[in-house]
Amino acid sequence: MKKLTIKQKKVLEVIEWFIEHNGYSPTIREIAELLDSDTHAVFEKMLILEEKGYISTKNGKARTIKILKDVEE
Repeated sequence: MKKLTIKQKKVLEVIEWFIEHNGYSPTIREIAELLDSDTHAVFEKMLILEEKGYISTKNGKARTIKILKDVEE
């Protein structure tokens, strides 16, 4: 399993937190707002998280992020 960078971990933690507190997954814009980042940077990190097997999404669909692996300890 490939290790996550600090920024990738933060994105994954925000996704996990959001799902836990709201019962559904966040949009890229919501993640960006929570991290005080821009949507492009979040999108890039999400692609990497998906490539590394931490999340799955359905392209073109909002609120379809699923956690496949928890944040590394």
